[in-house]
Amino acid sequence: MDDPPSPRPVSPDCVVRQGALGRFLVAAALVGAFAGLVGAAFHALLDEAQRGRDLLHAVLADGPLPGWLVLMALGAMVLTLAMWMVRRFAPEAAGSGIQEVEAILDGRRDLRWQRVLPTKFIAGVLAVGSGLVLGREGPTVHLGGALGKLVAVAGRFSAAQGRTLIAVGAAAGLATAFNAPLAAIVFVTEELREHFAYSFASIQAVILACCLAVIVSGSLLGQGPALPIQDLDPAPLAALPAFVVLGLLIGALGVLFNRLLLGSLRRFRLLQLDHAYLVAAALGLALGALLWWMPQAVGGGETLVESLLQSPVGPWSLVLLLAIRLLTTVGSYGAGLPGGIFAPLLALGTIAGAAFDRLAGILVPGYALAPGVFAVAAMGALFAATVRAPLTGIVLVIELTGALPLGLPIILTCISATFTAECLGGQPIYSQLLAQGERPPVALSRLGWRLALAGLILAALVILHQIADHGALRWPGGESVPVPAPIAVHAPADRPATAVVDEARPVPASVAAAQGRADERRLAPTDTPAEAPAPSSVVPDQGRYVIQLVSVRDPARLAPFARRFGIEGQVSTLESASGGWYPALLGRYPTRAQALAARARLPAGLRARGPIVRTLPTDARLVPVP
Repeated sequence: MDDPPSPRPVSPDCVVRQGALGRFLVAAALVGAFAGLVGAAFHALLDEAQRGRDLLHAVLADGPLPGWLVLMALGAMVLTLAMWMVRRFAPEAAGSGIQEVEAILDGRRDLRWQRVLPTKFIAGVLAVGSGLVLGREGPTVHLGGALGKLVAVAGRFSAAQGRTLIAVGAAAGLATAFNAPLAAIVFVTEELREHFAYSFASIQAVILACCLAVIVSGSLLGQGPALPIQDLDPAPLAALPAFVVLGLLIGALGVLFNRLLLGSLRRFRLLQLDHAYLVAAALGLALGALLWWMPQAVGGGETLVESLLQSPVGPWSLVLLLAIRLLTTVGSYGAGLPGGIFAPLLALGTIAGAAFDRLAGILVPGYALAPGVFAVAAMGALFAATVRAPLTGIVLVIELTGALPLGLPIILTCISATFTAECLGGQPIYSQLLAQGERPPVALSRLGWRLALAGLILAALVILHQIADHGALRWPGGESVPVPAPIAVHAPADRPATAVVDEARPVPASVAAAQGRADERRLAPTDTPAEAPAPSSVVPDQGRYVIQLVSVRDPARLAPFARRFGIEGQVSTLESASGGWYPALLGRYPTRAQALAARARLPAGLRARGPIVRTLPTDARLVPVP
């Protein structure tokens, strides 16, 4: 008679399954809820910081002191304070935090949650909120991991279960940052596959935590895609080779980005051995100058992505903006302040895709693809090529934009970009960041000259971009867009004002959240566009395009907004809210080109803050703001 089989060793996860699954899932639910709450607070503070930067810019435009000088001084003070907090309390809070979580899950480091939680949160708000080209997702991932460690310690879970809760919190933090629970789940299974112990309990815990995190954050900040793009038709099969070509180019850009980022980190680490605060102050001075002269060059890039997807930009401006954002991104991250690279990567991909779209339009006139299709595909492709997580890139972009009909082009672009990066010898960015962080800095010859040269290149690119923006620089073979005067089409006084336009572009939730949490957001007192017509006096079926200045929850706030900035009679809003937000609309134009031209002639203080040209719903009824 055969002997009975000997029992297999019981792993910690088996213990969870057999005896304490309910307790473990409750702990994961708590981690997800806490991560959603903390992530929502972090996001809300960053939105308020952006609003504060805009208002400060508007106030300084008429102040007695040079506005650029004040912003430079404030930038130096804020970044120096953030650097002091990181170096004094938690050096591990520097950078993204994702590679730090990977090291913790590998058992290479311990997570000092008591120090990381306050330091990462406060210093992250200072660094990202100041306008550095950093994203909120890195800090929220690190904060979520720290919350997982807190719950693990409080619940007295085993070391293996504690590491699982850290991974659960990291996933919940990413889900909160982009309102993308599925992308967060895929990220854990793809990017953290070498650091994460898979089991029924662990995967269920990740799914539960991500869902609860999005529920909590969504109840506080609103639901829906962060960058909604609606009514996009699938790309025709004949156009799919163009997405493969785009993927090849984006793959090369991803390898270049990784190398520049790692080089920036090496140089800044060497400088920070003796001059950390001087480096932070110098970076703050540069940041303040860019905030004054070229705000689109800094910041996480969410608003920039939205404006690029809705309003076409000249190809020269896009190419120069891509180079500028590339330098400011690697410079911001290299300084070692808290902040992620996901959002800057998405912005870079969007710019590259939009430039490819314009170039394709010049080389192949009459190609029939909707504006923004290449930009959306490139957004995910650059993420995939840099992070080497194509599945996450695909799912993340679809969840961010809601562009499910573009699934096939996005997949092709992401896969071709990943293959290209692999063939060019590129490595996943977080693996490289983790490896570089464990090596001592190596002295580099002519370091000062290299940094000075990078600064001169950035300054030259900014000047060229300003020239291109004003129309003095044209793309070879391209045609300049004529700049007509704004057209006012008046209706009889007893006739209601309506507009016939495409309903595919409602007020984006992210724009509303970032641009309109208060009733005064985008205008300086002197920014009165005198040539804009009264938007309420428009004949039906004409004046299809308008300039959107701000969106507010309470329409009663629009009247004080108009009176405060001297634009009474020139602002209208929708009779019915779109997604709960009421836009302040300026001007009425029969073509998008005329609306873009009018936007280009707005006062500099308003133009720098990115008002968007939008199309109104077919059944929209406009009501004047008194």
